[in-house]
Amino acid sequence: MKLMSSLLIAGLAAIPLFAVDTVYLRGQVKMADGSAPGKGVDIELECRGSEPARMLTTGKNGVFNLKAERDEFNHIARALPTSSMAMGDGTSYTGPCVLKAALKGYDSSSINLNNFTIGKDNKLPDLQLSPKSQPPK
Repeated sequence: MKLMSSLLIAGLAAIPLFAVDTVYLRGQVKMADGSAPGKGVDIELECRGSEPARMLTTGKNGVFNLKAERDEFNHIARALPTSSMAMGDGTSYTGPCVLKAALKGYDSSSINLNNFTIGKDNKLPDLQLSPKSQPPK
């Protein structure tokens, strides 16, 4: 009996932990001059091999909260849609992904979620929007 319980404990210890808990990460979208966008901006998740998926929309002040699961090392295990309208089928995305802001006429900086470690303040780096450059005529 003692051997069986030791094997069971060893087996359970070998199971990897994929996510420890669900957290909301605070982020903000700013214009190139540091001001708020003044309108809602879509936040998209771009993962290798798939089309960008809209996760949520910011308020006029550019502030948003991204729902994510974190692993035992304080890394993002999965980014989750915050509402059923975000992805339609409720799918979550994992793998090499970046977070970007999407606003017509603007390019966005990105946050590489694979290299991001969640800090104690649960804050994401700011996303910056800059006007798209005009192609030369």
